[in-house]
Amino acid sequence: MIKHRWNVVLADSRNSKGARSVRIPRFITMFCILAALVGVAGFARVVYLASSYGIAVLGVSEQRRENRNLRQKIENLERFVQGEKETITRIVNYEDNARLKYGMEAIDSEVRLAGVGGLPSQEDMLFASMLDPVIVRAESLRLQTAALLRQAELQESTFLQTSENVKRMHSRWSKRPSIWPAHGRITSEYGFRFHPFTGLRLMHEGLDIANEVWTPIYATADGQVQNVSNWTHFGNLVKISHLNGEYITYYAHLHKAAVTPGQFVKRGELIGYMGNSGRSTGPHLHYEVHHKGRPINPMAFILPADHIVD
Repeated sequence: MIKHRWNVVLADSRNSKGARSVRIPRFITMFCILAALVGVAGFARVVYLASSYGIAVLGVSEQRRENRNLRQKIENLERFVQGEKETITRIVNYEDNARLKYGMEAIDSEVRLAGVGGLPSQEDMLFASMLDPVIVRAESLRLQTAALLRQAELQESTFLQTSENVKRMHSRWSKRPSIWPAHGRITSEYGFRFHPFTGLRLMHEGLDIANEVWTPIYATADGQVQNVSNWTHFGNLVKISHLNGEYITYYAHLHKAAVTPGQFVKRGELIGYMGNSGRSTGPHLHYEVHHKGRPINPMAFILPADHIVD
């Protein structure tokens, strides 16, 4: 069997006869080859580790950047949620005041929570302590947002209910006598008095307001003109029915009426002019309010201007 050997030939370029041959042992050759392979493998490993480290550094940097962006988004959402909470609080306070003003029952504070509340369990607290703070903040924000949506839905429902009740009240109040029928001075109030013509102490069922002829007379509530006529005692008279006859207002001693029977009028609308017709001692308006067929004091239905609701 032929054994292969490795020889190293040393030659001098200036002397071709001076070449020498050196025999290299086989184990040295194998050692050199093995060392070369190990070196290549080591270099490849170093390159791999260096590239992995570089990729890891880039990945960490990217994750940090995404984490910063996520924290910024969470902070923005937290500010938004806080702002919406404050808005709902203002709306709740406004509705509570409106309900109080209109005599409606207030919404219970526990109902306002809309199913939101309760303390976290020990397991929840332990689990939260093991999580990343950003994740905990994000989960807290999610829960707050869900609670906010439930509160908003409840608020929409209660506000709609309040709005409908207020509309009904406004509709009724607009048909209920509540303002002065004319400008002037009161010359005779509701109640017993000595009659200016007979001298007898008789019941005066209305309110006398004196002023000049042609002073405007206004409807004190929404209603339908029931009668426009001339009576012996009342002179030119306008009667207006309100709330399907629950209330009837009388405007007597007019110089001239400005409405016709069957006409619908709004509160504050011109219905005639002050005069001295009928049994009267001077220009004035005799104003009466009847409730379910019975005359009552008109002053009970004249509210201050800041109490009138239109």
